[in-house]
Amino acid sequence: MLLNRYLQLVNNHYIDKRTVKEYADLLSVTANHLSQSIKEVSGKNALSYIADRLLTEAKSLLLYTHVDIAEIAFQLGFSDPANFGSFFKKHVGMSPLAFRKGKEK
Repeated sequence: MLLNRYLQLVNNHYIDKRTVKEYADLLSVTANHLSQSIKEVSGKNALSYIADRLLTEAKSLLLYTHVDIAEIAFQLGFSDPANFGSFFKKHVGMSPLAFRKGKEK
């Protein structure tokens, strides 16, 4: 039940809420309780769900729009394109531009 509510909140707020504590506050539980509960039920940590949701949106914008990568970074709430690039590369293994170009072929 907590996992479902958490996932729904992540889906709705991933742009403006990036920490487990912010979601825990919305759910009226402690961040530690939320993290442990999510990990226990799903095997994944709570923060990874936030990153996964951001990556899903980023990939969609890169593949299906021609929006500039810097603009995508700002749309997704990153303070600058370099932070977005680092985040994307860490999780996907390639830069946003390489991802976009690789999928165009």
